[in-house]
Formats: sequence, C-alpha cells, structure tokens
Amino acid sequence: MDSVLLPIAQIVALLSVSAVCIYLIVVLIRVRDVLTAFERDMKEVTSRAIPVLENMEFITNRVRNITETIDDQVMIVQQSIGSMKEMADNIVALERKVQERVEGPILDTLGFVAAVLKGFRTFIDRVRA
Repeated sequence: MDSVLLPIAQIVALLSVSAVCIYLIVVLIRVRDVLTAFERDMKEVTSRAIPVLENMEFITNRVRNITETIDDQVMIVQQSIGSMKEMADNIVALERKVQERVEGPILDTLGFVAAVLKGFRTFIDRVRA
C-alpha cells in the first residue's frame, strides 16, 4: 500500500506545485500590467509637468525682475523723500535766517512809524484844541 500512496502523494504534490506556479504566473502578469499602467501614467505626468515647470521658471524669473525693479523704485523714492526733507530743512533754516535779520529792523521801523503817527495825531489834537 505504501508503494501506491507514495506516487499518488507525489502526483498531488506536483499538481499543487503546478497550481501554485500557474497562480504565480497569473499574479506576475497582473503585476506587469499594473507596472505598465504605472509607467504610462508616469510618462503622462512627466509630459504634462515639463511645460508647467518651464512656465513656473518663466514666471519666477519675471517675479524676480519685478521685485528688483520695485526695489530700485523704492530706493529712488527714498532718495527723493530724503532730498525733499533736506530741501524743507533748508527752507526752514532760510526762513529763520531771514526772520532773524529782517524782523528786528521791521519791528524798529514799525515802532518808528507808530511813534511818528502817534506824534502826528497828538500834534493834530493839540492844533485842534
């Protein structure tokens, strides 16, 4: 009986190994199909991503140029504001100098004119009285 069971067990074992091999072949074919689909998708993503990346590079360069231009304009505005502040300070200083030099003589002249008018008015009042 042992002589009959051993060949049957070997046949069953060979059939099992064959079934596992067939199953592995089917699984490997599915894995190959999945990998092929993945490769196709990656090629499509790559082909679509390259123009987007090139466009982003162009946009980045434009933004860099714009920010450099803005920086230059800000520096020009700051220099202009500094020049205007310096001019305003110079005008204030000139005003003070003119006021210091002119105010005294004008006040003296006004005092003199006021005294002359007061004297003239007093003279007229005395002549009328």
